[in-house]
Amino acid sequence: MQKSPHGTSQARHGTSRTPHGKQPHRSSRAELREGQLLAAAQVDVAGCYDVAVIGGGAAGLVAATAAAEGGARVVVLDRSLECGRTILATGNGRCNFSNVGLEASRYNDPDFVAAVFGADPLADILGFFGDCGLRWDLEGDRLYPLSRQASSVRSVLIARARAAGVTLAAAREVERVERSVGPAGPSARCGFTVAYRELFSAESDMSGGGAASLHATCVIVATGGGTCRALDALGLASTPTRPVLCPVACEDSPLAALDGRRAHVRVQLSKGGPPVWQERGEVLLRSYGLSGIVSFDLSRHAGAGDLVEIDLVPDLAEAELRAMIDPTACGDFVEGHLDGTLDPVIAHTLEVLARERWTLPGSSRHAGDSRGDDGPHRDGSLRHDAGLAGPRPNAPQSDADALLALVKALPFRVVGNCEERGAQVTRGGLQNDQFSAESMESAQVPGLFACGEALDVDAGCGGFNLSWAWKSGLVAGAAAGMAASRATAMSGTAADDADVAAAPAPNPDATPSHPQG
Repeated sequence: MQKSPHGTSQARHGTSRTPHGKQPHRSSRAELREGQLLAAAQVDVAGCYDVAVIGGGAAGLVAATAAAEGGARVVVLDRSLECGRTILATGNGRCNFSNVGLEASRYNDPDFVAAVFGADPLADILGFFGDCGLRWDLEGDRLYPLSRQASSVRSVLIARARAAGVTLAAAREVERVERSVGPAGPSARCGFTVAYRELFSAESDMSGGGAASLHATCVIVATGGGTCRALDALGLASTPTRPVLCPVACEDSPLAALDGRRAHVRVQLSKGGPPVWQERGEVLLRSYGLSGIVSFDLSRHAGAGDLVEIDLVPDLAEAELRAMIDPTACGDFVEGHLDGTLDPVIAHTLEVLARERWTLPGSSRHAGDSRGDDGPHRDGSLRHDAGLAGPRPNAPQSDADALLALVKALPFRVVGNCEERGAQVTRGGLQNDQFSAESMESAQVPGLFACGEALDVDAGCGGFNLSWAWKSGLVAGAAAGMAASRATAMSGTAADDADVAAAPAPNPDATPSHPQG
């Protein structure tokens, strides 16, 4: 390379300069992808394994390691370009990997989870990660890697899986899982045929291109969120999936002006009656609705049409707040008096809306007007109530009342959860009652195991969903490894019996043979 007059590097041959004197170059993202595909292509996948794990995320890596450390020959098939990539996004990249308050009651199916968890799930999880070499720290009840980097968790998991002999086969998308049939029915040694597509193949974009398959004695489904269509041939029942632990979309309102503002609040959810759920924490106001940790937990409970009300100052009683904004008790508020308590941008926006008497029909501070018009506009948007004829019971009677109502019960109408790509967890999946809580094995399809988000288990934020992935993966992996070992032993015994049965019977009339001498 040689320097340009402007001090930038310039290739001697084969390139041209841009108008600004900089060299055109391939994007680093494209180069990274190419390198990942090349690395995936270099992984040699055999034709037969004791255990095949579908999905190389949190649950899949732990399950594969547990099975391999039990003596099984294990392969992980993952459609991502690298195994464990989903871990990197957890906890905003910091990976809140567990919680000291780990209880089955935190989950949507507490009885099933309790049976899987056993006596001390946290001890099991920390014991596993301690053996991986991970060090951790506490923030409240939440456990984080000491580095505060999700990559630390992924790295120790990948290293331990490789040390156990697991084949990590990324860029391979499983398309079909079927029972294998041997000479005398389903094979004991290789109970399943797993068909997959190699995404790094030059033919992978073509119909049937890059097709491959392997046989496995046992299969562990650890596909994470979404329905695993590859299992359709096995006839297992699934609950439809939907994104949870994601932002909540709300109807359009003047509050869109607060996009990007954060506040520590109490969020309350109602479904046409008294509140059914509430939680405190940080909320992030967005143009489309609500985000942040509390909103992620809200997404597990809220549905279209539900009412959400936010108390922006949960530690202040209404009387104390009123004295702050209307110190002379004249019914008017003093502009700027909330700036020391709220984000000034939020405070100013609410002051403007209070003077306009903006509210949300159906909220706890709104009871409709004398004409009985208590709904949203036809376009579904919220409305301003200024200018409506007639008194409204329980409606704010002064500017101070209106501001107080907005600060203590800022209303939103839920449209639904945001798109699945933005969700940290998906609700739904394989129905839990089809699987043993002691082994995670299917009663309907022996040799098939499931763990993590492949099952219909989810919880709120705080490390609970990863805890489920780790613990269910440990149970499924250990059980699958043992099942594969038993099948191998039985297969060997059956083969010996078959050899004996196939041997010619001795002829008592035959003359004994003698060695030539």
